[in-house]
Amino acid sequence: MPSDYKISPVTDDQEWDSFATTSLGATPFSSTKWMRIIEQITGAQRVQLGLYKNSTLCAGLAAIVQKKGPFTQLGTPELCPHTGILLGRFPEGKRPTKREADWQNVCNHFIDHLSNHYDHVRITHTPNLTDLRPFSWAGWKLNLRYTYHLEIKNQTESDLWDRVERRTRTAIRKAEKLGYVFQEIDDVDLLVNQYGKIYQDRPVPIDSNLVQSYVKSVYQSGLIRIFSVQAPNGETAATVAFVENDDESYAWVAGADPSHYNSGAASLLYWRYLSQCSQNRFDFVGANLPSIAFFKRGLGGNLIPYYTTEHFCNRLLRKLDKVRGLFARE
Repeated sequence: MPSDYKISPVTDDQEWDSFATTSLGATPFSSTKWMRIIEQITGAQRVQLGLYKNSTLCAGLAAIVQKKGPFTQLGTPELCPHTGILLGRFPEGKRPTKREADWQNVCNHFIDHLSNHYDHVRITHTPNLTDLRPFSWAGWKLNLRYTYHLEIKNQTESDLWDRVERRTRTAIRKAEKLGYVFQEIDDVDLLVNQYGKIYQDRPVPIDSNLVQSYVKSVYQSGLIRIFSVQAPNGETAATVAFVENDDESYAWVAGADPSHYNSGAASLLYWRYLSQCSQNRFDFVGANLPSIAFFKRGLGGNLIPYYTTEHFCNRLLRKLDKVRGLFARE
């Protein structure tokens, strides 16, 4: 590889945040403030890897590193969507072919570095990065996933309402007619309790105690806002924590009371939030299960693909993964 490129840790948090907030693929989840919280809660080591061309930081990757037995794993933390490779913005007017070549060069440097330093790597990339072919060409697994994006900038409430599906409009009107009320709250325990209720009949994807630690820490740090919809009898029907920056808002952790599922309360919560959202774009953060995709589609977003890349760099782990795959197909 060219000698003027080098990957090394970015130890200056100010340098990292300055780059991460302006790069292609930037999200709040790659910030040092967010990653420090993850490090404190999980005990894993946060890393901020920078690809430098000469002395210029041109790409980066925020992740956590943890030991699992004798193996070292690098990956995107749980509850941290879209913290993959960050790419320095290309100068205006660059040829598309040159931009593509630059991006593939970035990928190849990270592929080489990660393969030589970690036994297992799993990264969730942002929807901004659509060309993950270099990982596939290098033998990595690519998993296609989906979310919905809703463009809010320059949209009136009427414009947003026109995008909402008829069934969801009916649900919103029903909740309004029944007297459900949208409000901002500060009750972290309520959100976590309702998160658990969603999965009362099946295993929770992320342990509720870990979710509580995450939510409490990021709320105390001012990184999220929590909204709910309250029923006329005082019960809370649905709760969602949103992560916001200047450009985009993200639906992060959600909870609901199953006894209010047929009230339209969850649809009302999202609709009221979107109606007052000042960011340019809203990311529903995931639409990979049929029921969740069906609900989120009703609010009028555009279906957007994104990718995870995974590789077992250790030869033994690679063989074990292949064996597990064989049994999974039987």
